[in-house]
Amino acid sequence: MNSVILRTLAPAVTVLMVVFSIFITLRGHNSPGGGFIGGLLAASGVALYALAFGVEPTRRLLRLHPL
Repeated sequence: MNSVILRTLAPAVTVLMVVFSIFITLRGHNSPGGGFIGGLLAASGVALYALAFGVEPTRRLLRLHPL
C-alpha cells in the first residue's frame, strides 16, 4: 500500500501488538487469553507490517523463517 499514514503508524502499532501478545501469552491459562490469542495478536502485527512495507522488509524483520 502507498498510504503515508499506514507506513508511519505500522512500526509503532506492530511493536505494541507484539508486546501485548507477550503479556497475553504470559497471563496464563486461568484467565481469558493464553497462547492462541497471543499468537493471533503477534501474527496480526506482522501482517500489518507486511501490508505497510511489503514482504522483503517483513522477512528481514522476523530474522527466522516462519516455517
